[in-house]
Amino acid sequence: MDTALDTLLNKLDQGSDDYRPTVFKLPADRSTLRSLLGTEPGIRVHDRIHAQLRELLKSLNPHVRFDEPSLEDAIVKHLAGKELKEYGCWVYYPWSKTLVHLLDAEEFAIVRTDRNRNKITRDEQAVLATKKVGVVGLSVGQSVSLTMALERSFGEIRLADFDTLDLSNLNRIRTSTTHLGMNKAVVTAREIAEIDPYLHVICFTDGLTKENMDAFFTKGGKLDILVEECDSVDIKILARQKAKALRIPVVMDMSDRGCLDVERFDLEPDRPLMHGWIDHLDLEAASRPMTAEEKVPYMLPITGVETLSPRMKASVIELGQTVSTWPQLATSVVLGGALAGDVVRRIMLDEFHASGRWFMDLEELVADPVAPTEHKAHAAPASDAFAISATRLQELDSILGAAPSGSLDPGQDVIEQVVEAGGLAPSAGNMQPWKFLWRGKRLFLFHDEGRSRSFWDPDHFIAHIALGACVENIVLKAHALGMEVKSTLLPVEHMPQLVGMFEFRAEADAGTEPRVADELAPMIGLRCTNRKFPQQTPLPEGSIARMEALARTMDGCMLHVLEDREELFKLAELCGATERIRAINPIGHREFFEHEVRWTAEEALRTKDGLDMATMELRPVDLAGMQVAADPRAIGLIDKWRTGKGLENISRPVIQASPAAILISYTNDTHAERLRAARAMERVWLSANADGLSVHPIAAPILLTHALQFKMDGLRKHEREELEQIREAFHALWNLNGRHPLFTMRLSTGGQPSMRSYRFDPKDLMLPSL
Repeated sequence: MDTALDTLLNKLDQGSDDYRPTVFKLPADRSTLRSLLGTEPGIRVHDRIHAQLRELLKSLNPHVRFDEPSLEDAIVKHLAGKELKEYGCWVYYPWSKTLVHLLDAEEFAIVRTDRNRNKITRDEQAVLATKKVGVVGLSVGQSVSLTMALERSFGEIRLADFDTLDLSNLNRIRTSTTHLGMNKAVVTAREIAEIDPYLHVICFTDGLTKENMDAFFTKGGKLDILVEECDSVDIKILARQKAKALRIPVVMDMSDRGCLDVERFDLEPDRPLMHGWIDHLDLEAASRPMTAEEKVPYMLPITGVETLSPRMKASVIELGQTVSTWPQLATSVVLGGALAGDVVRRIMLDEFHASGRWFMDLEELVADPVAPTEHKAHAAPASDAFAISATRLQELDSILGAAPSGSLDPGQDVIEQVVEAGGLAPSAGNMQPWKFLWRGKRLFLFHDEGRSRSFWDPDHFIAHIALGACVENIVLKAHALGMEVKSTLLPVEHMPQLVGMFEFRAEADAGTEPRVADELAPMIGLRCTNRKFPQQTPLPEGSIARMEALARTMDGCMLHVLEDREELFKLAELCGATERIRAINPIGHREFFEHEVRWTAEEALRTKDGLDMATMELRPVDLAGMQVAADPRAIGLIDKWRTGKGLENISRPVIQASPAAILISYTNDTHAERLRAARAMERVWLSANADGLSVHPIAAPILLTHALQFKMDGLRKHEREELEQIREAFHALWNLNGRHPLFTMRLSTGGQPSMRSYRFDPKDLMLPSL
């Protein structure tokens, strides 16, 4: 750019933060006004005082029907010989170099509020003129401030905002592009001054801070009401603490679903902040700088997870991915200005006294009529209680015959210990898909298919893994109790739900289980899932080698290891993508969020199954994301927009930070081979925990891509295509070369989990022997 032109543009761009106009009263200020006109070139003069006088006289004499001559006579009489140029005041706005001729303060107020009457009477207007209002945050706050200024609902307003106007703010802030880069409080103050130069405006251009809070709330007189619309979580809390201490009511508009919040600390001095919804927040943590993503777990309790609009929830999921910040629309901001402005006026006129939260959701109030439809409840995946009829058991007895001689009857207490060990095996989503029967000196293991039925698992692949781990635990526990055990995986045609049977003996023979990993039996009750964020420490020396050896103890099984950082990042990407698909697919979403997740400690304890949120070890931002993603309407929008990258972030960071991930593969994908491979998986898991390692199963990539071999009506074309790409990349990443993936885990040194999953009582797992 030309240097001279650059200098000129910089000089012309030197704005000021002036927001108070100068008022001249003639003849007293004639010389000062002349000096201004003589020294400041380019001042525009706007003189419509005659028209204002016409309105004034009509306002003062509403009972009089003026015609033109009589109205002009009345104006002459009202002027009482004073020259028109000297009547009223001359107001100079330095930021626009405009000089405006206006009525003086009292008459200006009469005319400007004339059309308020009698929705606001003159006596009420006089009361409002004595009130002091504070507004923190000048995006929504600008709309509230200007609305109050238009109604003249205050005599003094204090505006606090440290931020400057950006181009992206012009989607909701009504102002000029010439104000870009200007402090938002100043922008609002100028707008108010141009509406009414006699209103007293004070700007806090550093925003509301701990240092200036006393001045904002009390200097020049205590505020009568606070309108809080800022983005800073700590200031939201600190402002309320101050307002509560001073017994000042607080009003806040959410700019979503027409949500308005009122806290009457003036009438309820012991009322908890934000109705008690933020008592759990860490104020010290809230005071540090945050990204829009990091604000989510703090803002959601304030805004209300359950009451956010579906579009807002969908946008929150996308924060930091396809959306840069919390969205706000002009229609919502303008509506918020009206709602908050109306409530502020009624509070100050002692017409409204309640605390609480109200909604004026236009999308609900002004909506297409919905034809009534018959509601069909979606049944949970679990079926009725598992049972085997006496007839079927008699058929089984006739097929198997009596237990061979030498089979032990170790007693009910020992059998319950074995069953308890089997019931402690891992199962996806803590489904626990097993039932046990002690009959004729045999322990039978059944597959409770109702507990493992899933859209994503048509052939119960994931349940077979759990049942194989259960078999391994039974064998290990029997050995630990001093018994030899013969395990038989029964052909499914005998009884589809029967997985296998166990016969206990005092001496080993050719048919009993080899004692391959007996040293791991004490780990059965200690084995656990640990989803904590990994510590940046290497794995114990030899731990991987021990796991590799244990995987090979089952014919056809192999352990694969990823330790390269680039490969772990690739695995994290594939896991995130499959979790996104699972969450967005309507059936997958319903299964996970409605049937698998246990949202509260009470629900987890009552059901003793499912995925207890306390075991998820989620970061606050991820927990908030889960709560938002639970709304099928929000996920429906994510699905429609073909977005959802935010849904990939729950497992991705922990996988990326883990020192290693392992995969167990096997050669032949049959029911029996899956069970055997799952036994190897359990040995590996127990060994990892014995070495002090944290284990976090990564099921989604294998489970979802395994489902591709089936015709699934609920799997959409684009999902199938993406899953096929994921399967190819996943197999290549692990170098499977035609082998079948069974189970993936990430390993770390994350310490002990915060919470362990509940399990069914062994007595509840036992079927009556009939």
